[in-house]
Amino acid sequence: MSIETTVAAAKPVINVRLFVIRMITAVSLFAVLGKANVWLDTATNSILALGYRALLLLLPLTLLILGRRSLSVTLLCASLGLVLLALTSQQGMVMFAAGLFAYGIAIAGYLIKSEAAQTREGAAYNRVAMNMGSLVAGLILLSPLLTPTMFFLGAAAFVLLCMPIALGATFSSQPSVARPVTQGGSGWRNKLPWVIAGIIMGIKLFGVFSILPQAILLKTGELPAWYGLMLILNSAVVVFAQVPVMNLIERTGRFKVLVVIAIIAGGFAVLSAPGVFHVETLLGALIWVALLSIAECAFSYLDYFSVKQNNMFVKEVSLGVGAGLTVLVMRVVPAPFNAVLLALLGAGGILLWYWLVRRSSAELHD
Repeated sequence: MSIETTVAAAKPVINVRLFVIRMITAVSLFAVLGKANVWLDTATNSILALGYRALLLLLPLTLLILGRRSLSVTLLCASLGLVLLALTSQQGMVMFAAGLFAYGIAIAGYLIKSEAAQTREGAAYNRVAMNMGSLVAGLILLSPLLTPTMFFLGAAAFVLLCMPIALGATFSSQPSVARPVTQGGSGWRNKLPWVIAGIIMGIKLFGVFSILPQAILLKTGELPAWYGLMLILNSAVVVFAQVPVMNLIERTGRFKVLVVIAIIAGGFAVLSAPGVFHVETLLGALIWVALLSIAECAFSYLDYFSVKQNNMFVKEVSLGVGAGLTVLVMRVVPAPFNAVLLALLGAGGILLWYWLVRRSSAELHD
């Protein structure tokens, strides 16, 4: 069935409270994930890396028990987990603390994103907030003065700043795993496209900084001092390019869905060819990362469409599958074939997503 485009009713461009919470939680999340590789053991690090996606499966139970208090309570859980990480060294408690933080940050992040993505603008600004948080986190990680106790307590205090903001945050309706936005949002045939969308988003988000270090090491044998700056560049480009890219897509009118697909597919073409861009050089890495970051801006439309099709939860959980698939391919398949395989999976996936949406009873309402 064809994809409809209609004129949307005027809605607020941005919920400032949710934007601030999203940015603060993103700072804590990306900073903690960055330091986990240095300060925490493998088991605890794995709980953090996998838990902040996998623990989304606890969302239905959380909403059933807490209802509209879910956002504030899960933020409190994330803060408590960080405090425990700062104050305890007992292995069992450290792993519990990591799980508590991952649970809180996963559920809170989903609640914010699902509300923001009710509009195209909200989805775009949510991605801006997330990348602003990642940018700030990258700057924090450059500091040589941080100790584990100081870092985790500071991160906990930062998340606690969200509490009074969260108490005043409003949702357009009772947060839920699935709202009856359209009649076509149920059934496995209508959920399958969003499973695929989540997987390709996971490949893109995790593939950039899985492929880049391997490509550099393959050429030079060591990572240069400027490698860490690429993390900051990725976030900075999304922050500044997200809204202009969205506006550019909007100008294409009824062809906007095809333009979104073309941008994402083009991003995977860039992902497949780090050698062509000579990413072992500073200029080559800058261009490669910048182009991939611009392509990432189109993902805000997938967020928006998934909400309209009542399938954001499915997409977000599937993103973790894409992340795991990326790690597996990068470990099993030798370079440079691993990058090519991931790019083929991503580009093929977005084309398959479009084909399945057109064949299903669901339509994408703009």
